[in-house]
Amino acid sequence: MIDTHQEHQQAARQLWSGTVQRLFQTLDLDTRASAAEISESLAVFCQEHTSLNTRALSLLAARSFCAAGDHEAAGRILCHDRTHSAHAGSWLEALSADYPFPELYPLFSACALRPLHLASAGAAWALDFDRIHLSDADRHELILFQTVRTLTEKISNVWKRSGVPGTLCVKGIGRLAGFLRPRGAQTANQLLDHLRDVLARQAQKHGWPAAPAVLLLDL
Repeated sequence: MIDTHQEHQQAARQLWSGTVQRLFQTLDLDTRASAAEISESLAVFCQEHTSLNTRALSLLAARSFCAAGDHEAAGRILCHDRTHSAHAGSWLEALSADYPFPELYPLFSACALRPLHLASAGAAWALDFDRIHLSDADRHELILFQTVRTLTEKISNVWKRSGVPGTLCVKGIGRLAGFLRPRGAQTANQLLDHLRDVLARQAQKHGWPAAPAVLLLDL
């Protein structure tokens, strides 16, 4: 009896493997020592995540090369992808840091956490709470503050490699506070203060000279 499911899985993996290999060939990365292993690993991941887009694939490939110690190859991939090319330096710094990548990948892939450039502050990172899904259970006050704390601790890893904290631009804090009506405005300020406190503790933990500055994008 023919196992059509297994055949379909194998065909999907080969398709993704070919896509990755063509990308590597385009960028002259196919002869790198880790290229074959990365290509196969990404093909397996893409097979299990069929909705993966080109933007996310480039990010995963760049992270894989960073993990293999080939930052130059990672930089080529980021500069080749138009979504990441404008802020390739910030992406490379974040992808090169030593932390569990699966903690931030969902934020990266959803564009809930992304680099940007401010005329007044230079390179910065934006955290968009509007792009983060919260279940009904997450919308209770104690859980909401705990969620903000956990997210803030995770995103502080984008400054871990450089040790030079920059600016965190926050969007959607009002939406979070709106879950706790009628104290919305008061809660928004409390959530923002809580976020700043967590960043200050992370700065102390990592020995940074200062905590990242926080700028609201909802004004």
